Amino acid sequence: MLEVFASCAAGLREPTLENLAVLLRGAVLASGPRTVTACLEAAWPSVRKHWSAYENVARRARLPMLVMARGLFLLVLAFLPGNAVVELVVDETLVRRYGPWVVGVGMHRDAVRSSQRRVEVSPGHKWVTLGVVVRLSFLRCPVAFPLLSVAYSTRKQARRNRAKRLYREHRTVSELALLMVRVVVRWAPGRQFRLIGDGTYGTHELANALCPASRYPGLRRVSLVSRFPMDGATYAAPSRRSGRGRPPVKGAKLPTPREVAADPATAWRRVRVAWYGGTHREVLLCSGTGLWYRPGSGATWVRWVLVRQLEGKRGDEAFFTTDLAMTPEAIVESFVGRWSLETAFEETRAHLGLETLRNRSANAVRRSVPLLLALYSLVVVWFARHVRDPEAWIHTTPWYRKRHVTFSDMLAAARHDILDEGIFSRPQPETAESKMGPSPMGPLEVTDFAPRLAE
Repeated sequence: MLEVFASCAAGLREPTLENLAVLLRGAVLASGPRTVTACLEAAWPSVRKHWSAYENVARRARLPMLVMARGLFLLVLAFLPGNAVVELVVDETLVRRYGPWVVGVGMHRDAVRSSQRRVEVSPGHKWVTLGVVVRLSFLRCPVAFPLLSVAYSTRKQARRNRAKRLYREHRTVSELALLMVRVVVRWAPGRQFRLIGDGTYGTHELANALCPASRYPGLRRVSLVSRFPMDGATYAAPSRRSGRGRPPVKGAKLPTPREVAADPATAWRRVRVAWYGGTHREVLLCSGTGLWYRPGSGATWVRWVLVRQLEGKRGDEAFFTTDLAMTPEAIVESFVGRWSLETAFEETRAHLGLETLRNRSANAVRRSVPLLLALYSLVVVWFARHVRDPEAWIHTTPWYRKRHVTFSDMLAAARHDILDEGIFSRPQPETAESKMGPSPMGPLEVTDFAPRLAE
């Protein structure tokens, strides 16, 4: 486990690498909050410094977050074939925090407590996270590997918050997503990318930036898949210029998805697509292409697809992409894979203590949540690369029997690997464990535990 961590943390200095390796061990072994003291209690045999040295890792140490994220991205990229499209998924999550001196706390919409009729807000940090979606053979559903996370700051700071602002300039979630995509695209030159997001990221700005005609040369190999408004207006190709004046940007207006859904003459196709929860479902599809235009933002060619479910109470939904070569089935299945990032958020909350952090300084706030989300990716990468029989780690109970591996099983295997390495083996040279120095209790041998086990 520590070897996999050291491979993506090559840019760290040795003291920082040692301290971060101890915190990593404690974060994996701890079963409650992931505060610094809780992590040190869980990793107490490896703690050889004062607790303030580990507390300063997130607050004062030089952590090249982008270098570490790039190393993790290269580990994840090894699971994909060389000619496969890299699917990037973006979404935001709320980490509830309280206190007038916590940097960056604002009032945000709480998706867990809200419903379609009522909107609830809660204080905390809103994190915009970018990950990579990969389909592994031993998992029923696609898995998302969180790579980059940026805290979103509100346009106006609350009066009760006495701390300084987290950023000088306000950026929307779409702008933050575009910045992270521009960073990740540079790490894999020559690869094709596809960004998947919900309706928040289905904006004209992202559609114009992530298309073959983008003004950014590096983003011309990136396409966008998102939710399309039912009243979204598309237009035909512009006609040739005739006479004087400004050349036309768009042609005649085409029917909206809502009008197409209400038209009895619409030709629907019944197909079977991959659905949520690793299942398959038969739906009715209808698609079309057109120029998506808004004054001041330009026009972009998009392909939209209208989905009508044969089961369930949900109404018609529309999705779109800037890649006209995608089939309607591929558009729907790509958007369904976006839910894997929501699963990663929930698993990190339940098993890695995402909302149990108690730091409040600017650097610690910026680094703690991205490190915990990266730990989720690190555990899955280690499990996929080094566990030979994944099904052997499936934990079942008499009242609930699982058929597929979940993150709780991967975390149990990681804990077993760390504990087994510390008890039954000695650290190998040139690893993160070897750089931590000898144990103050001396080397542990199997014979040392024989009398205790006999007692």
